[in-house]
Amino acid sequence: MKPRIGVIIHGPEIIDSDGARLVLDILAEQYEVEAFLGGTMGRTAVIDAYLEDRIDISRRVGLSEAINSLQGVDAAVLLNRGKTTGSGIAFGRIVMSRTKHIPTIQIERPMDDDGAVIPWNDAMPWAKQVAEMLNLPIRTPPTAQDVLLIHTNKTGGDSRTPGAEGGQTQRSIQGVMPGETIRINGIVVGTAVSNNVEIVVADGRIMDIAGARIKEHGIEKLGRIDLGTALVRTGSIRRTKHTPRIGTTERMRTNPRVVLIDHDAESTFEIAADADLAITIGDDTTAIAGDLLYRLGIKIIGITDMDIDNVLINTTIFPGSVVLRVESGYDDIVGGMVQDKIFGGGTRMSASSIDSVKEQVIAIAGERLIDVVSY
Repeated sequence: MKPRIGVIIHGPEIIDSDGARLVLDILAEQYEVEAFLGGTMGRTAVIDAYLEDRIDISRRVGLSEAINSLQGVDAAVLLNRGKTTGSGIAFGRIVMSRTKHIPTIQIERPMDDDGAVIPWNDAMPWAKQVAEMLNLPIRTPPTAQDVLLIHTNKTGGDSRTPGAEGGQTQRSIQGVMPGETIRINGIVVGTAVSNNVEIVVADGRIMDIAGARIKEHGIEKLGRIDLGTALVRTGSIRRTKHTPRIGTTERMRTNPRVVLIDHDAESTFEIAADADLAITIGDDTTAIAGDLLYRLGIKIIGITDMDIDNVLINTTIFPGSVVLRVESGYDDIVGGMVQDKIFGGGTRMSASSIDSVKEQVIAIAGERLIDVVSY
């Protein structure tokens, strides 16, 4: 009987590079493989690559949660393609600090010249097998370590701790490049102007982002955060070239189901899984959610004000959709009015028709409406 391994795949890049398919094919020669995905845009990449029958995308789970949920496996594989092998290992040490002690082999950038295999949790025997199979070198891992916070107390002293309260807390961001957007829990809060970026928080609120040009509106939307557990990402959420796979729909409901996606694009699959139409609020939300829903064959009505941060480029929108452009700063206001008047303050409803919803949204935008783009 073959040993059983669980493969956790992170992000779209490893899929778009065809690294995921290659690794799964090779591992399947010697192991019984069960593959899962971590991350939202990776789902889109899986669909584009026609791999949804081989990679489980049914759940949205974090990487450490996915590894911890593995049952009956002999080892785990973390498959990733970071910006560099160094940044990938730095990412891996955080993931591994949050997992139970299961032998885990990180396969980093297998399609690139600097690709490597990294053994975690006493996984060297497994790493040797995998490295030979993939013809990759083995890199010795650092000690697994969660996000490092530097806490400055009121008297000016500081300490390094995985979690601290009171005073100010700083967190450095690894692998960031000038010009990249900085997103915290899915919301753009700034743009890097340096390779050294540090987030400063007091009482759960961002006070400063050193090495970045701050986006105040994003920080306001973000509100309070736990800096130790906050999900921080930089750059485009899908950096690699890909061919989008358009979805098809056979929905013929008399009363179409409509959902509202308000600055939570990364939850689009969960929010709109059984919808016929999604109303999206915000430029980047409309770009990301529209691109995701293109794969599911779901139309959108986007409410934007051209304040886009380009966290995702070369996006697609399903035919029959419309995107409204309103006056600067009014996308949230119009979106709030739509939620109140159409959804009754909620986020889901049934409509008489999709056209009737479009007419209502356009009417609510009123004199603030600048343009309507149809797809």
